[in-house]
Amino acid sequence: MSYGCYRLPVAGLMLLLLSACTVQGPAQAQLYGAEVDLLDGSILGAEAMQPLPDIDMLAVNDDMRAFLSQHVPSHLGDKRKVELILQAVLKDGLQLNYNNFKTYTAQEAFYAREGNCLSFTNLFVALAREAGVNARYQEVQVPPTWALKDDTWMFNLHINVVVDMPGSQQIVDFDMASYDSEYHSRLLSDTAALARYHNNMAVHWMAEEDLSLAFRHYRKALQLRPETGYVWTNLGTLYKRAGHPERAEQAYLRAIRLDNEPAAMSNLARLYRQQAKPQLAIKYESKVYVYRRKNPYYLFHLAEEAYASSDYSQTKRLLRSAIHLLKDEQNFYHLLGLTHIQLGEIGAAQKRFHQASALAASDVEREHYNHKLKLLAGS
Repeated sequence: MSYGCYRLPVAGLMLLLLSACTVQGPAQAQLYGAEVDLLDGSILGAEAMQPLPDIDMLAVNDDMRAFLSQHVPSHLGDKRKVELILQAVLKDGLQLNYNNFKTYTAQEAFYAREGNCLSFTNLFVALAREAGVNARYQEVQVPPTWALKDDTWMFNLHINVVVDMPGSQQIVDFDMASYDSEYHSRLLSDTAALARYHNNMAVHWMAEEDLSLAFRHYRKALQLRPETGYVWTNLGTLYKRAGHPERAEQAYLRAIRLDNEPAAMSNLARLYRQQAKPQLAIKYESKVYVYRRKNPYYLFHLAEEAYASSDYSQTKRLLRSAIHLLKDEQNFYHLLGLTHIQLGEIGAAQKRFHQASALAASDVEREHYNHKLKLLAGS
């Protein structure tokens, strides 16, 4: 699965969010007291105080118009235009490649011919609107995935496109094979999408250790959407790396007040441990523990780690807990089947692969499970 377009630094190392499905308040919500100071930037140096220039994430230039004219005749209906734009971007035109760690504007993606789901969405929305098609951003709560980059866990989430047509809507996604209409989703304004772009760019510059530039992007994201909890979490991580733990604490607490943000709780507990404040650390560790034990995908993540460490009994316990919370995720049954094989429980493995096959979204996946079952039958 190639989902992932926004990020946040995670506990254990440090947790960063690449845009999440969070509750967002009014774009012009007032910033109070300590939060205003957190966006000042003076403590990080003169460069951090400089505002970023405005970015037109959906700007279309003459090269893009010529590309559109070549591949998408203007007289066609919206449905056919969507099909041709998608084909031109992914196949016979640009052949855009997926890169989870690259966030681009529409123009940048057009020339780079790569990018993550936000990059693809920017490019598609820009081209679709230029062709007269009403395309909008949609945030999708997909099964979360974690990726380790350097010393930071990146928690990836997803964004795609909704195209409004007469009497219907069409979803356009970088990876339609993995998309499920049952996933919770919500429409995003262009402003909200731009805030997510700046969050991603901030995470990128943090990874490059340019904390001043990263701060300027976080500040821009929060000026656009000040009630976005996970961006405050990420800003807290930046302050911690910059050696300002008191400001990191303020940012984490702001994220918790806004969204009861679990990543902020995790990072805050770690901070309190480092400051020898065990009672406060325990308070937030217990909140994180309760949250994570109710999250089947986090349990699956732990199960993957246990499996990689050859702790198959623990893997089985974690996967059973995950399945108890969510019974229709094929990946849980697949890993549980592999675990049964490692434990010599062939009959149980066959049962789990049958269950995974029943939940498979494609013929290719079902054939994969059937192949495993044939191998087991001959063992």
